[in-house]
Amino acid sequence: MAQSTHPFLNALWHNLATCILLLDDKFTIQYANNSCSELFGLGLKRLIGQPLNDIFSHHHIDFERLAQYALEDGVDCQQHRVDVVFIDSRAATLNLHARRIHHQSNAFILLECRRIDDEVRFDQASNQMHQYHAARTLIRGLAHEIKNPLGGIRGAAQLLQYESCQQERDQCAQLIIEQADRLTELVDRLLGPSQLPNKAPCNIHQTLESVVKLSMLDNASQVSLRKDYDPSIPDIVIDQAKIQQVVLNIVRNALQALEGNDEGNITLTTRIKHRMRQGKRLMKKALLIQIIDNGPGIAEELKDTLFYPMITNKDGGSGLGLSIAQTIVEQHGGLIDCDSWPGHTEFNIYLPFDNNGMGATNENSLAS
Repeated sequence: MAQSTHPFLNALWHNLATCILLLDDKFTIQYANNSCSELFGLGLKRLIGQPLNDIFSHHHIDFERLAQYALEDGVDCQQHRVDVVFIDSRAATLNLHARRIHHQSNAFILLECRRIDDEVRFDQASNQMHQYHAARTLIRGLAHEIKNPLGGIRGAAQLLQYESCQQERDQCAQLIIEQADRLTELVDRLLGPSQLPNKAPCNIHQTLESVVKLSMLDNASQVSLRKDYDPSIPDIVIDQAKIQQVVLNIVRNALQALEGNDEGNITLTTRIKHRMRQGKRLMKKALLIQIIDNGPGIAEELKDTLFYPMITNKDGGSGLGLSIAQTIVEQHGGLIDCDSWPGHTEFNIYLPFDNNGMGATNENSLAS
């Protein structure tokens, strides 16, 4: 296929920062813009007519899936963070996006390639920094939570050593037991739910109505709780009590954030979502439970570590509620995420529609 003869159009394609390749059904390069030449280290004359596989000495591109999705099914395909090594031994990490297009009754693949090495390094450095701060917060929180019971245990043990009255000795022993139980409870909460979900078919709206009733008991500020349900949603196989615990925890957090807000409102929404993906995890059909409030939003410094244990900005908060919520949702094969800015916070809970609740599957990240 000849390069475009329209000067302005040709200039636009060649000045794109993204590499644009046109491949035939044999994955032979029919068109390439200047960015391809810069990325692959080959001139355009050498690229045109070259099989795509031949411009790499090593790569992780799944050509079989690329052909199945883009050429056969006509569905857009993406592959993220693909490691490749060019024939001149340079290594790179790419994001790929493929789409089928037709020209003169022939099918081609329009392949966009974007180099993301710098983004990957930045993400790694950012993640390391977030993990470092989260670890320090966790250690400080644990030290605070452990120090108080240990002080009580030590004091009771010292009294027990010198106390001759049996009643006083019994009281000291009871205090030691209570503080030891407090430490055990803390460890259990850190480990998260120990029992697997007891799943059964249930109506999610009945579960949410229970959350609404319980939340109204804590609604000292008279926050408005709104419901936006999809009545066509069928029963879903979940542990009703555990999912209720997850939603109730998020709603109560929202109520606390809205204290003193005369116009505060919380909206519970249910919807059906198809082909939900996060990384390599895929849910072909999922229930979305959305909890939205118009509070002040989540502090920027907490957003990236929100679901880590001991992360909280509430006085007296343990920082374990969202960590436990995430564990419960993952036990159901689902996903939970959060998006927030001033005046808006939304938690999204995705639960798969599957008889065993494990509808989240792992696929190659090159998918439709």
